[in-house]
Amino acid sequence: MSKVNTMINLSYKEEISEDTLADFIKNLKNFDDERMEVLFTEVPITDLIQWCLQKNIDFEILKEYYEKFIKTKGLRNPYLEGFFEI
Repeated sequence: MSKVNTMINLSYKEEISEDTLADFIKNLKNFDDERMEVLFTEVPITDLIQWCLQKNIDFEILKEYYEKFIKTKGLRNPYLEGFFEI
């Protein structure tokens, strides 16, 4: 089990697959579940970047998803925002 999978599913009985989250991000579809918020705000940036590379998620799509569905809820990840500025 990956570190990302452990973090996003830690507090839940039913597990959501990493592929499910990746598909929602790639297709820019809102996944109204707290685990998506955990992915963007609590998973360490290095793990999130590595996960995106493994799941073939373009960083521009990741940024667009973050701006559209995470930041609009008032949630922020300054480390991720700093990465987007590079």
